Amino acid sequence: MAVMVSKKRILIILMIIAVSFIALYVGHFLFKGDKPSQGIQKKEHEVKQEDIPQIEPVRHKHLSIEYKGNKQQVNILEVDLRDSRVEVKPVLSHDSVFGFEKLSSMALRSGAYAAVNGGFFYEFGQPVGMTVIDGKLITKSTGLFPIFIIKGRKASLQRLYTTLYIERGQKRIDVNNINTEGKGKQAILYTPAYGTDNRARTGNITITIENGIVKKIGQSKRETDIPRGGMLLTIYNPTDYDVDNLPLKIGDRVSIRCVPDLVTGAQAYECGSWVVRDGKVVIADRDPWIGVTTNYDPRTAIGLKDENTVILMTVDGRQPGYSTGLTGKELGEFLLSIGVKNAAMLDGGASTGMIVNNKIVNRPSFNRQERPLGGAIIVKYKK
Repeated sequence: MAVMVSKKRILIILMIIAVSFIALYVGHFLFKGDKPSQGIQKKEHEVKQEDIPQIEPVRHKHLSIEYKGNKQQVNILEVDLRDSRVEVKPVLSHDSVFGFEKLSSMALRSGAYAAVNGGFFYEFGQPVGMTVIDGKLITKSTGLFPIFIIKGRKASLQRLYTTLYIERGQKRIDVNNINTEGKGKQAILYTPAYGTDNRARTGNITITIENGIVKKIGQSKRETDIPRGGMLLTIYNPTDYDVDNLPLKIGDRVSIRCVPDLVTGAQAYECGSWVVRDGKVVIADRDPWIGVTTNYDPRTAIGLKDENTVILMTVDGRQPGYSTGLTGKELGEFLLSIGVKNAAMLDGGASTGMIVNNKIVNRPSFNRQERPLGGAIIVKYKK
């Protein structure tokens, strides 16, 4: 009897040990979800790239505010150049030095998501200063006003004077200007952006260049056609050169040099006067292009928060009860208030306009109608 009891005790103990082992083994898996292994944890918390919300590089904001006692309608475009999906660049009316075109037409034709009116222009629509589009020099700088420059996905505003020349080896011809009317003793470069010919009306020597090769050299008293895939160098009389002593000959391979080099892979557009510089309002009470800046007028400005963040801004004006407009100094103060460190004036008044997604988002001051312009600055999504 004692032996049997002893065997039962041993059996019970073995059963308890077995049940305990099973409970521990099963429990390991039942509670493993609370503390998963590193491999499983990484998989459970892994987020695919397409699941991450994408922040758009272009943000538009409309403000209906009271600023310094006056009602204002403000439109702001903020563009993040670090995003490779977007680009900011100038366009000319009809892609030409001459002529006028509405902002909405330029935006639609160029496939822009957004656009603002450009800077100041001459009588026939010619841009006042430097224009570089997709690395092609269209017009030269004046050396008087800040130039908006984008190169390598970084933007700057800087005033500079450019020199231009054509070289062959150690020989060169200094070029006075590009795509503008020529005068005596000047050497002017002409590209297809100027039109079909150089519009010369006086005696000249003209060198035809195609694909970097001098194709023709001739004397003329009238215009010469500009090759569609090339350019002309026209030297107007009186000149120290003649056909026989030019440093260039037919068949020579030549290079066009711009110093500083803003041509290679750059966009550039000469603006009006500085409004904000190095975090300070610097605009004067008088401006070479718009006269007094103390009036309440529609304004367009381009600014930089930093080298990667571009601000394009319009303020409507001359519309009592809707939007008064800003003085030049108020424009500068407002730009500072939204974080802009450097800014320059673009054309304003009846020219002030902004397009976003094929819609005019501001109210132009002249009967709410767009004014034909010489150019614009567009914001474009790359395909």
